[in-house]
Amino acid sequence: MAPRDRVQREVAELLHYFDVVLIHHDHNERGKVDALREQLANDAPRIVGLVPVRETEAWMLADTTALRAASPANDTTWEVPHDVEKVTDPKALLKAVLGGRQDVERLFDRLGQTAGLDMLAKVSAYRRWLTELRTAMERLHFL
Repeated sequence: MAPRDRVQREVAELLHYFDVVLIHHDHNERGKVDALREQLANDAPRIVGLVPVRETEAWMLADTTALRAASPANDTTWEVPHDVEKVTDPKALLKAVLGGRQDVERLFDRLGQTAGLDMLAKVSAYRRWLTELRTAMERLHFL
C-alpha cells in the first residue's frame, strides 16, 4: 500500500474516534493536507493542518528567553533572525545555540515545553494553525 493511501486510511480511522485530527506535514508536502480533505470531504472541517513555512523546529527559535535558558552558560553570542520562519536550517541553528551537544533532540523537547505561547504568536504558521484549530473547534461548538 502506498504511504499516501495508508495515511488516508489512518486519518479516516482516527476520525471515527476523535472530533478533530491534526495533520503535520513539512513545507514541501503542503498539498497533502488539502488532498486528505478532498478525499475525506465529509470530514474535511475536522482535519486541521499543521504546516510550517519550512520546519516546525523554527518555532522554538521564537522565544529567545527560553533559548537563552537552555543554552550552555546562557551564551548570548548567537543571533536569531526576527522572522524565525526565514531560517534556512532551523535544526542546525538550534544545535549551534544549544552548544552543539549530541543529545540536542532532548533539548528540543524541553524547548517545545517551555517556549511561551505569546512568543509563538509572532510566528505566522503557528497563527495559521491556531486559527484553523479554533475554527474547527467552533464548528464543533467546543468554543
